[in-house]
Amino acid sequence: MKKLIVAVAALALMAGSAYATEWNFYGESKIYTGWADIDRVEGNDDGDYYDTHYSEGMYANSKIGANIVVSDELTAKFEYGTGVDVRYLYGAWNFGSGTLLVGQSDTPINVAYSNQLVPVDEDNDLGLGGYGDFDNSRNPELMLTFGGFSIAFLDPDTTTLIGGTSTQAIIPMIAMCYKATFDMGEAQIAAGYDRFEIDDDEDIDAYAIGLGTQLNFGAVGMFATFVWGENIGNLGAADETEYQGLASYVGGEVYDCETIGGTIGVTFAVSEMLTLEAGYGYIHDEIDDVDDTSIAQSYYLQAGITLAPGVTVTPEVGMIDNREDGCEETMYFGATWAIAF
Repeated sequence: MKKLIVAVAALALMAGSAYATEWNFYGESKIYTGWADIDRVEGNDDGDYYDTHYSEGMYANSKIGANIVVSDELTAKFEYGTGVDVRYLYGAWNFGSGTLLVGQSDTPINVAYSNQLVPVDEDNDLGLGGYGDFDNSRNPELMLTFGGFSIAFLDPDTTTLIGGTSTQAIIPMIAMCYKATFDMGEAQIAAGYDRFEIDDDEDIDAYAIGLGTQLNFGAVGMFATFVWGENIGNLGAADETEYQGLASYVGGEVYDCETIGGTIGVTFAVSEMLTLEAGYGYIHDEIDDVDDTSIAQSYYLQAGITLAPGVTVTPEVGMIDNREDGCEETMYFGATWAIAF
């Protein structure tokens, strides 16, 4: 009897808490289907794929989650992807003059606007990621936001392309952004800094600045991004060149990697059921002192078709060019099928 009373009391407490807290659940299931034609660099044929092949699968960013409102000051969010992948899990406290976020969420380095999907052999839609955007994605962080300005402190990235047996970081990675929104769209400037020591010998600094804008002119829209920096791979930013935006440590010397890149794209809303988008991204890496360079680029054209509220299919054709990093050029055509709920 005593256990029953305790259980009833617990249920009553949970019901009271749920009544006071607003839970807004959502989700999206995304499948890709498509064909890829791969032109490999000579000597890099691993035999894993045919030159032209069909593939189908679920995007890893298919998701289910909830936005939670506890009070005017306290909010939270969780979101899971496929395979028990935590995408978002944070709480945010509005203390009047600003907001403190604790947990995993988008960081201030999020200069990316492309909707490129690459519906073949991709766990996630690409969005020109690593081809000229500047995106740290979602990571555990402590972030403060004051109006349009955000600053976050993250775990340092101490990866090198070549060399080094031990690394040490004594300060967190710092990411910041100022974003201005207006009737026609938005514009932002983001920056990051990271520093660590390698083999108790040399310091490696990573820093970058990114610019981005997204504008709408009625049915026509456009986006553009620009990034420049040194060792941007240590800021959690994707870089699809051979050097990956990382420094090398050889013979007791540090060889930094300088990166410059950008993306550009246009959209056109033909109707409420059809939106066209085309985009291009380019990134260029150069190793200091040795003048070795590597580039990567990608472009695409897609048509987003709304079949019903929450139900979309998006055919896309495009190219991913990684030939200069010794890999391959991939031409692809396919479609992404999605139902949001």
